[in-house]
Amino acid sequence: MFKNVELFSKDQTGAEMYSIIDQYYTDIDHLICNGKKLSDMHLFEFFDFVKNIPYRQDIKGIEVVSRPSKIITNRHLGMDCKKKAILICAFLKSKNIPYRLIASSRRPDLRIHHVFPQANIDGIWYNLDATYNNYKPLAKKVATKTEVLKCPD
Repeated sequence: MFKNVELFSKDQTGAEMYSIIDQYYTDIDHLICNGKKLSDMHLFEFFDFVKNIPYRQDIKGIEVVSRPSKIITNRHLGMDCKKKAILICAFLKSKNIPYRLIASSRRPDLRIHHVFPQANIDGIWYNLDATYNNYKPLAKKVATKTEVLKCPD
């Protein structure tokens, strides 16, 4: 099934990401990479798998989000922060670990340009930004602005 939705705002993009995660997180249970089921990986092993997917920005002016199975199938093309965040959140949901999406900026004008996941482990929110291959799990983020993208009810 293919659904084409125009995304006009960070809130709409976040809502679509949450919807995809909720609908398709079980994709993780059926995907095998490098001879291993993704659902059998440990959190940090899965994080490393996702961060090693090459980074590729979406075409300017076009925001693309997709279900985990499509992201994994096409990972050789490279993925941006939204698609990597969807993968991490789908994994967290499959493990019953609370998660949320954070919109952020490192720009002086505070314009939001990035999204990354957080996981709630023992009551503490930890960053799991796997966008670039030099990022580390649980690392603190440098940002001029951050906000939690609300999960639609």
